[in-house]
Amino acid sequence: MNRRLRPKEADIQKAVVDLLQLDGWRPLRTDPVSDRRRGKGFGEVGMPDYLFLRYRPGRGCQDEAAMAETLWIEFKSPRGLLSPRQRLWHRIERDRGALTLTIAAVDEFLSWYRHSGLMRRDL
Repeated sequence: MNRRLRPKEADIQKAVVDLLQLDGWRPLRTDPVSDRRRGKGFGEVGMPDYLFLRYRPGRGCQDEAAMAETLWIEFKSPRGLLSPRQRLWHRIERDRGALTLTIAAVDEFLSWYRHSGLMRRDL
């Protein structure tokens, strides 16, 4: 692929975040190395770039237990690779039952998402 035509990680990230927001997900950007003394930073070393939350319909009032879907996504350029710490983090969380993804192409993500059972709106 021509180097100029290869999408950047930031472009892939923006497109997927925008798509998921359209489908009702709330994106939370992780940043494990920020200045926590000033209230900045959320995460652990190896944690994916984003945590997406989406609350289940009909939940959330004080008298009911809130229910939410969660999705962890690490964004990479098409040639990007997970670091050893990232691979370990994903494995540990998957062993706990979490859904974690590594996304390097918008079209591949959209194909997966359409068949995942998570899509609420036709995107």
